Amino acid sequence: MSAAANEEPEDSGADVEHLAAVLKRRRRELAGGRATIGGSSVVHAVEETMWVGVRVPVVVCRVAADPLRLRPSNGPVTCRRCRKRADGRDIRVGRGQTELEV
Repeated sequence: MSAAANEEPEDSGADVEHLAAVLKRRRRELAGGRATIGGSSVVHAVEETMWVGVRVPVVVCRVAADPLRLRPSNGPVTCRRCRKRADGRDIRVGRGQTELEV
């Protein structure tokens, strides 16, 4: 294998900076704490976690790992797994669903 095959492309630093900026913007967009995934109507609770040294938004139930698929939502949390894992955190519950006892 040649030495050139082991070298990083010159623009890889710019790619990393761009991705970090996109993830930072996504964190701001999801600051309300609720999101849908892709075109789904299910509303999930959102929290932050560290991923390769960058804070990223994730759904509490961890059903989706890609923060770029998350869409901000103002609706109440309707994901049962998120509600169950909320562990007493203050999340709005969807219509027709019972409040979690804490």
